[in-house]
Amino acid sequence: MPKKKDQSKSRTNIDDEALEWLKPKTLIKPDDQLPLADAELEEEIARVLTTINPQWVPDEVAYHYGQGKFVAKPKPTYGKAYPLYVYQGTAIRKDSDEAKAQVAAGYGMVSFDDAGPKRVKVKKSAAEEEEEEEPEAEQPAAEEAKPEEDVRDEEEEPAPETQEEPEAVADEEKEVTDENAEEAEPEEKEEELPDVDEENIVIKPRVKKLANQFNFCERAALTYNNPSRSVDTQTAPPPRANYGATALQCIIYDFYQEDFAKKQKEKEEEKPKRLRKKTTKHKKSEQEIHDEQLAQRIREAWTVLERLVNQNIYDDIAQDYRYWDDPSDEFRDGMGSLLPLWRFQFEPMRSHAVCDVQWNPHYQDLFAVAYGSLDFTQQQKQGCLCLYSIKNPAYPEYSVLTDSPVICLDVYKETPYLICVGCYDGNVLVYNAQLTLEASYQYKSDSVKDKHSSVVWEIRWGARLIDGEASFFSISSDGRVVQWAVLPGELQATTVIALAPPTQPPPGPDGTLLNINSCGSCLCFHPEKADIFMVGTEDGMIHTCSLKYNRNYVRSVQAHHMPVYRISYNHYNNTIYASCAGDWRVKIWEDGRDEPLFMFELGSPVGDVKWAPYSSTVFAACTSDGKVYVFDLNVNKYRPICVQAVVSKKTKKLTRIDFNPKLPVIVCGDTKGTCHVVKLSPNLRVMCKPPKKAQGIDQRTLQIMKLEKLLSLVRDPPFQTGVVEEKFEDD
Repeated sequence: MPKKKDQSKSRTNIDDEALEWLKPKTLIKPDDQLPLADAELEEEIARVLTTINPQWVPDEVAYHYGQGKFVAKPKPTYGKAYPLYVYQGTAIRKDSDEAKAQVAAGYGMVSFDDAGPKRVKVKKSAAEEEEEEEPEAEQPAAEEAKPEEDVRDEEEEPAPETQEEPEAVADEEKEVTDENAEEAEPEEKEEELPDVDEENIVIKPRVKKLANQFNFCERAALTYNNPSRSVDTQTAPPPRANYGATALQCIIYDFYQEDFAKKQKEKEEEKPKRLRKKTTKHKKSEQEIHDEQLAQRIREAWTVLERLVNQNIYDDIAQDYRYWDDPSDEFRDGMGSLLPLWRFQFEPMRSHAVCDVQWNPHYQDLFAVAYGSLDFTQQQKQGCLCLYSIKNPAYPEYSVLTDSPVICLDVYKETPYLICVGCYDGNVLVYNAQLTLEASYQYKSDSVKDKHSSVVWEIRWGARLIDGEASFFSISSDGRVVQWAVLPGELQATTVIALAPPTQPPPGPDGTLLNINSCGSCLCFHPEKADIFMVGTEDGMIHTCSLKYNRNYVRSVQAHHMPVYRISYNHYNNTIYASCAGDWRVKIWEDGRDEPLFMFELGSPVGDVKWAPYSSTVFAACTSDGKVYVFDLNVNKYRPICVQAVVSKKTKKLTRIDFNPKLPVIVCGDTKGTCHVVKLSPNLRVMCKPPKKAQGIDQRTLQIMKLEKLLSLVRDPPFQTGVVEEKFEDD
């Protein structure tokens, strides 16, 4: 019968441990591993290596101030590889030509260790040692006195074959032998050599091994090193501060000017005292003081005489200014006219434009004019500040030339002889009209670091500072409103706010958002609240800002679609203001409303708008077509009550306009450097009559009541003002 198979040897009874190698290994995966499909796992991602360096910049671009454009600046070409560190090693290969040359020269035959080269000693037999001891005993005393070193040298004199060794090796062996004579050194192990005939002993040179280049030191270097000592001193750290500035061309120019002046001063101090310039002021004598006083009295007398002569020349104009009123106003219901009087012109400024004009707040016959240029394609190199008086139309009372065209000005109300001006190159200046005609500015911002970098469009005096210093504000195309403190001998600038555009900042080439300032065009302060001011921009926005909160606007309104040229507050109601722009429109606004109360389209860019100081509902505007528009909202809310062409629109354009605070005249400036003074007809300066039930009300209160009644008809929803509901009767 066949034998039964052993059940223990069956596959079914094999232990699980024996079959462990047949089981597939499970991979341990982290919990946050991203699951991928089989197609994604099998996808091959190839990497292409190229010889082009993506970070290599072939050319540099720099701005060339001489050519006025960006110029490519080629860089020197280099290879693709850049060696960062080069070290010359001392290890060479055995099979190289240099190693074979060294072995052939005898190097590599002597063994070296840390103490230097070793010499091979031959172990002698007992018979040889006995032969050497016998002659030593019979040597005379003289020979015994011979130094040990000489004896050893004689005994160790090499065979003739060994004399051909290099001299360097022989010197080293001699030095080693002398050192072995000292008892302080331990005995070296002798190498066992086979017995040879002493007569035919030949000492073969040993193989000189190369020095250990990695752990080798010469005996001359085995000296004691002085212990290192450190001296520490603990002091208070010096003060540190982070500083940042913009390197503008004007700042670089001012720095070079200061450095040049400093070097000139140092050269002057290095000269001998006899060659130095006299810096001490010349003390005026009594005769010189008397001559100056006499010249001043003569100048005043000539001024009075000149005014008398001009009054006789322009006598008919003076009579019209004083007494004439247009009689046709009686037959025109609510319509008026303008009477041309004088024309003021400074001969050197015929090619310049009147960029700003303003009546003096203290002297009613005096007004200031800023001469510059509004045509940027044909910009003038110089400007001028002039003061005219209607008592002398022939020549200005005060004139001073500037290095740059003057764009704006403002007269200080507290001290009417101080005038601040803003120029085309970004500088601001302060002039004192009390000084002589030869005197220049008192203050200038050319040495101030934070000055404007573009055109200063408007400048206004502000309230005094806490310490009592005068201050004024300016707005420029660089998008900043700057406060200037008039300190003794210098101006100090502080940026009040940087105007931001209404749109989002555009991204740069690398995706970084670029912060671009909005270009400012006009500035106006609140008549009562000294810390509230309004600014107009070239994109048509009007922003209400505060000096106490300069991080953002208090309120913003999209007023116009083109640059805002002027903002003017009403003299009787501080919540009402007017604005004009290049979109041909004049708008009347109220604080807190996003929509204008009144809007007038004049058919041409409006250069300026001003409220009348004698009426709460009258304002005037001038346009580029040479016309002056006068509106009275109490008479007609839709059309002007006077439209009159002052200059020819083919050759000239009106730029600025201003009401006289006390006299019924208006001064207008054009683009040919001429100032026109016109007189308002009676219908344009109608005053209010008090109602029958309130005869004791003053004129200012009547003007406020008239404006409130007008606004109540326009506001939505209307509200009661508490004013007496009676019609205002006109003269």
